[in-house]
Amino acid sequence: MSKRLIQSAAIGGLTAMAVTPAVSQDEEEYDSLRQRLRIEQNFVAGDNLGLENPSEGSTSLATTRLTYGLQSETETQQFSLAIGAGLRFGNVADGNSMKTGFVDPLIALRYRREGANARLAFDADYQQTDISLVQPLWTFLDSDGTVTPPADFSEIRGSGERRSHNVGATLETGLNDPFGLRLRARTSGTNYIDATDTDLADFDNTSLGLTTLFRLNPVTTATLDMSYLRYSSADIADTDRETRTVQAGFIRELSDIATLTFSAGYSTVDSTLTDPLTGVRSTERVEGPSGGIDYDTEMPNGTFNLGFDVYQNQDGQRGTLLMTRSVDLPRGSLSGNIGVTQIDSADPQIVGGLTWVYNMPSSSFRLFLNRDVFTDSSDEDRLTNLLVAGYSHEINQVSNLSLDLSLSHTEAAAGEEATERGALVVAYNRELNEDWSFNTGVAFRTLQDETIGEADATAVFFGIGRNFDF
Repeated sequence: MSKRLIQSAAIGGLTAMAVTPAVSQDEEEYDSLRQRLRIEQNFVAGDNLGLENPSEGSTSLATTRLTYGLQSETETQQFSLAIGAGLRFGNVADGNSMKTGFVDPLIALRYRREGANARLAFDADYQQTDISLVQPLWTFLDSDGTVTPPADFSEIRGSGERRSHNVGATLETGLNDPFGLRLRARTSGTNYIDATDTDLADFDNTSLGLTTLFRLNPVTTATLDMSYLRYSSADIADTDRETRTVQAGFIRELSDIATLTFSAGYSTVDSTLTDPLTGVRSTERVEGPSGGIDYDTEMPNGTFNLGFDVYQNQDGQRGTLLMTRSVDLPRGSLSGNIGVTQIDSADPQIVGGLTWVYNMPSSSFRLFLNRDVFTDSSDEDRLTNLLVAGYSHEINQVSNLSLDLSLSHTEAAAGEEATERGALVVAYNRELNEDWSFNTGVAFRTLQDETIGEADATAVFFGIGRNFDF
């Protein structure tokens, strides 16, 4: 794990980071089995870590964390396993329900296998963290440079335990045959234990899908897709929602560099809710067309994409038109998109984003801007504006200075308030030798909504860690 992950652990409550294979792949690939044991010792002292208003007071913590990772890779399969947990001790502010002792267990499993005519993928994650130590936005940055925060990112506040799980599998057969099948299944959920914010409600998502592919000729594939989605929540209405969709379409290779994808179908959304006043449970149905069209092509210095999609949810039909252009630069990359989205008869809204990476001889800069529709933990579409910026300067061969900033603004929806969240971290990172490294710095966080007003948190941290490779 990198020094940045030590930093994320320190400022995020010395907890498990976003679950990734514990064995780094920054070095050369190995066909043999690899193992890594990582030990970390982190210290943090801060004020109002739970982002309460009025402030909950000061907290000082010391956490020792062990993470074991195992990885095996061959020509046909990949396997990785990560297991970790921590021991946390310290003084916790009055009113904060953060636990000490054995804390923050995690387990992550990944398996990939590809044969001559079939492909299998399986992943499973379980992670427990403290609500008051929510990770900043940049820890949810994926390999494509996209920031995808968890569904409850805008609502989470206060303290208590947050337990999340995510299990999924995909099986593809007939990769080289005229007829192919793609089966997919996934279940995920979040539970809150002893949460000080009573508005936080447990929620679960389940999805099943089957896609059949008919390869009519070398450049044209016809598709038939069936999917089932279920959302359930322990909210005041005991919400239970099922979405069924059937779509037919095709994938056409227009040339060596251009592809056209089209699908059209129908969706039905059934929402079952309990009236909090009468206790009567009733079901409402929303249905209508769904599908999309997508054109993608390579260009001399990047790619271009134009897409339009329509889907149904409990509020009606949402359509989105989006144009994307990416450019390869001599010192990095630049990608931008712009479009419009509209739900039923509501006013159309502008969506879009920008991703910029710029590398200099001794420093690097990255910027991610995005305005898009995200589905929150209440299964509501929320227009969300995200900004993530990071700067790193190499002082010498063994040390660097980093600055990370994130801001989010989630706009109000039916029954949901607008919220703003921000984080700023300045850190000094240093390699002590080939095995040991440490960092230290200061972190600022802020949260504002219509219920609690504005709350701020400040913390200083120090972390040291080492990898033992076998």
